[in-house]
Amino acid sequence: MEFPEEIFRSYDIRGTVDQLSPELAYRVGQAMVKMTGAKKVVVGYDMRATSPELAQKAIEGITSMGANVVNIGQATTPLLNFALSYYPDHEAGLMVTASHNPAEYNGFKMMRGDAMPISGKEVQKLIKEEEVGEEVGRVKGEVTTKEVVDEYLDYVVKKAAAPDLKGMKVVIDAGNGMSEVVLPKLFARLACEMIPMYFEPDGTFPNHEANPIKLETLTDLKKKVLAEKADLGIALDGDGDRVIFVDEKGDHINGDVMLAILADSRLKGNPERPVVWSANASWAVRDAIEANRGLSIMEKVGRTNIIKRVKKEAAVIGGEVSAHYFYPEFSGLESTDFTILLVLKLLKKSGGPMSELVKPFAKYVISGEINFAVKDKEAAIESLGKKYKGQALEISTLDGIRSEFKDWWFNIRPSNTEPLIRLNLEAKSQELMATKRDEIAAFIKSL
Repeated sequence: MEFPEEIFRSYDIRGTVDQLSPELAYRVGQAMVKMTGAKKVVVGYDMRATSPELAQKAIEGITSMGANVVNIGQATTPLLNFALSYYPDHEAGLMVTASHNPAEYNGFKMMRGDAMPISGKEVQKLIKEEEVGEEVGRVKGEVTTKEVVDEYLDYVVKKAAAPDLKGMKVVIDAGNGMSEVVLPKLFARLACEMIPMYFEPDGTFPNHEANPIKLETLTDLKKKVLAEKADLGIALDGDGDRVIFVDEKGDHINGDVMLAILADSRLKGNPERPVVWSANASWAVRDAIEANRGLSIMEKVGRTNIIKRVKKEAAVIGGEVSAHYFYPEFSGLESTDFTILLVLKLLKKSGGPMSELVKPFAKYVISGEINFAVKDKEAAIESLGKKYKGQALEISTLDGIRSEFKDWWFNIRPSNTEPLIRLNLEAKSQELMATKRDEIAAFIKSL
């Protein structure tokens, strides 16, 4: 059976619901066992309408290959991360989710026993070559269910060394995503008032898209933070693996600025430890690492790239502009719940408002990511690189081109899936940022 080519992506399998059939889910389950040799696979799924059926079919595919399944039910991706890495007999993981994508999407995140993501393209190759399938006489695997939330929270609270948060008030927007299964139980353990927003899991996302790096999705949260006079606002995506924070003034904190804050904290007392950051991230991250004598490691944008490097370098933290944060305590994977506790701990320790904690790290003006449709991605990137080559103080070709100047920098890189190039730019002033942004945009459009 043929499946749409475009759903098999570098880091996962993802597409519209009409592209993801029960047959595909079954074959994905089989392929995972074939690839990993796993005898026990942990499976979770999100709140989208098609997720339970896709998870069930994937489970049937896994057990048809003789492997056993531990079904943790509706879960966040960090919860699945924990269930895979914490229990040594769990040898592969499968999460049915489209993460932060709109309601019409779904997908599969797949991981090996060492917590490394499995590429959708690897799975596609097996399926195309028909290297998976039942064998006559093979004994089917068994399915058990497991509740992991309490053990996960025990671990998170212990590792974060959560302090007394009495007197603090936070507003949390779960975006009708899966964080509802974890956060009420987490905050029940803390002396911190939590005001919940949109905690009812609903894969139609009736209030707003569950993607907090889209600033328009933060409107309700910002209003609520101001109305409640809260210390902090927190927004999560559909599967709870990315988190954005809002200060007491209703201003959002960019994902890379928060990475700088976290890196600064994690490096104190741990100098010369590595920090991994994506090639489109702010100078604020670099500054925080240098100020604490850390080892700065820039990596290609992309969840799998950062995870791989965090694990390889034994980094104290890794992160992206997209508000994913990766920790050695979680086998190099995300835990938004751990991140939330770290931020609350820092805020409590600072004794001041969140805006004051952020201020030393928010020294630069960021353009945000700007996409340009082009006929030839590589040619456009090469042309832009040549234009500024003579002026640049430093040039990296790790991920597209990142050119650094005295008072500004830009990163231009290709989209993996679309005829687009993506521009990120930062400067020491609003005026310079706008000037350089418009200058580069005009050049790209002239090609």
